[in-house]
Amino acid sequence: MVENAALRAIRLLDLVPFIVSHPGISIAELAREFSISRDEVLKDLNLLFLCGLPGYTPLELIDISFDEESVVIRDPQNLAAPRNLNESEALIARIALAALEESAPKSSASYPDIVALREKIAKAFSSSIPATAITYSLDKERVILENIEGAIKQDLDLEITYNNVTKDSSTRRSITPISIIAEDKRTLVSAYCHSAKALRTFNLSQITEASTIERSTRADLERLEESRGSSAEVLIKEEESSFLLENASSLKELSNSRYQIDIFQPEWIVRSVLAGADSLELAQPIALRAEIAERARKALLAYKG
Repeated sequence: MVENAALRAIRLLDLVPFIVSHPGISIAELAREFSISRDEVLKDLNLLFLCGLPGYTPLELIDISFDEESVVIRDPQNLAAPRNLNESEALIARIALAALEESAPKSSASYPDIVALREKIAKAFSSSIPATAITYSLDKERVILENIEGAIKQDLDLEITYNNVTKDSSTRRSITPISIIAEDKRTLVSAYCHSAKALRTFNLSQITEASTIERSTRADLERLEESRGSSAEVLIKEEESSFLLENASSLKELSNSRYQIDIFQPEWIVRSVLAGADSLELAQPIALRAEIAERARKALLAYKG
């Protein structure tokens, strides 16, 4: 198969600065580096004898010498610097660097270099490929889930960053993971929270970071049930209620359509009932029923206004 002349010209433009930066490299090493045969390397090197600047006298030609064990370029003319990337190559490089940046630990010594190189390429091609056009996301939930499973198996604690959608805030916590609860639409992590000094349930999708740490204090897991928060009673009017589907593992059926659920944040149950008012009613506690009624009244007045 005859090689494309354009591809060979591009290889020659890459070959010269590579040899300049690797003086004394062997022909076999060049063949491996550029994924070509020894004969193709020899053809390229012999062609470089005839390449140079206009005038093409010995003073303007590339000065190269080589044998099997050593290739040296003494005068590369104006080809000492690597050629610029084209748009396609820059796009590939930016996606690869974005993937490395996302997967590499921020504590890694290479992390600042990865970020700097990605930003440098992005700046050079900002007119043709905007920085916002490229995003890369790992399956973070899978990575975090593996960290949690590993912590449970190895009796380690976790430091997590948790997004609290009820309070619209993010907190850093130290937890002792106990078990993982897989439901139809979400995955929960049952754990002892050292900040709250109580048993808590965390939604995996709201954990943005999780790293293992040595267990400094050992929680008495057999007595954790005593640390549970208060409970609420709810009436669920529809079998397909999203509240029922999302909290199936936490609900205890008391009677037909009436359930009990442990709550750690009253604000959560208030918002949940308001959001699902067409199929959900809070029966107990009375104080939270009053809070829900007051918020509903204010919302209706706001609409009227």
